[in-house]
Amino acid sequence: MRRIVGLVLVALGVAFIALAIALPTYVYPRVAKAPACPDQHLHAVGTGITVLLPRSVEDGGTQIYTDQTVTNDRQVNCEVRTGAPAPSDGEAFYRTEYRVDVEGKGLLTAYVEGASFDAKSGEANNCCGDYLIEDPTDTVGQPIEHEGYIFKLPFNTKRQDYTFWDLDTRQGVTARFDGTEKIKGLQTYRFVQNIPDTVIGQEDVPGPLIGIPDQPSVKADRVYATVRTMWVEPYTGAVVKGEEQVNQRLIANGKTAPIILGKIGWDDATIQANVDEYGDSAAGLRFVTRIGPIGGWILGPICLLIGITLMAVSRRRKYDEDEWDDEDQTHYQTV
Repeated sequence: MRRIVGLVLVALGVAFIALAIALPTYVYPRVAKAPACPDQHLHAVGTGITVLLPRSVEDGGTQIYTDQTVTNDRQVNCEVRTGAPAPSDGEAFYRTEYRVDVEGKGLLTAYVEGASFDAKSGEANNCCGDYLIEDPTDTVGQPIEHEGYIFKLPFNTKRQDYTFWDLDTRQGVTARFDGTEKIKGLQTYRFVQNIPDTVIGQEDVPGPLIGIPDQPSVKADRVYATVRTMWVEPYTGAVVKGEEQVNQRLIANGKTAPIILGKIGWDDATIQANVDEYGDSAAGLRFVTRIGPIGGWILGPICLLIGITLMAVSRRRKYDEDEWDDEDQTHYQTV
């Protein structure tokens, strides 16, 4: 009986050690990949926002509104543009429909962005016809070159700085590690992307709108600045909460008019959905990278040691019994 139990324990020990080796080396590379085709809706809300909203002449023309509620919606899927190369294994392509609305007053801005990236690292690779559509009459879009991380940070995110894509400046900007924080019970790493005043374009605007009443139209710089904060679940690299303090305005001849000014952040329902989804994913990755291997390396040798010991004891006991039987037979023969 000891021998059978010993054999079982030895087999278990070998299995535990094999599992400890296979989980991080074989299983992890196959599960640590961004979803091939997400269906994700991110909803953000800002109150007390100042906005410059184009309106028809009948509605009073373009005006600056204060103390407004602004919503920001992003719908993410995997629709590849017609004629563009499809992502191969290890690559991903996400299409984002983005719109900003002023409550009760209508659309402020909208665009569609298509971006491709490495499904394992999360970094942009521009493999599949990345594009940007800003004109609603445009069905094709303009080519765009992405850089840095786009939708998420890497799996097993470190406490370090990363380059994260910013569409308004058309470049990757450093997102600095800013500490740890629990979001609805989920441990996250906080990153802050601070983008200083940057001229991102020029526009012809009515002089009176920007404080130059004696000129019917002036050319103004469109200046953009923001402080973007992201709370990232480290095992998955997923952003579970996002917030942005945006300051975009027009500047001409020393005069300034706001385009959008205020803080906008993901609403509670969006954050909770992300915590639920990525919390479960993190638990699985935590088992594959830490709990499983550590448990395997602890239990494997213990099972092997006990099993080998039981087998050795069983073998020794059988040897002693055989030797005793031989001595008994010799004794009886002598008598």
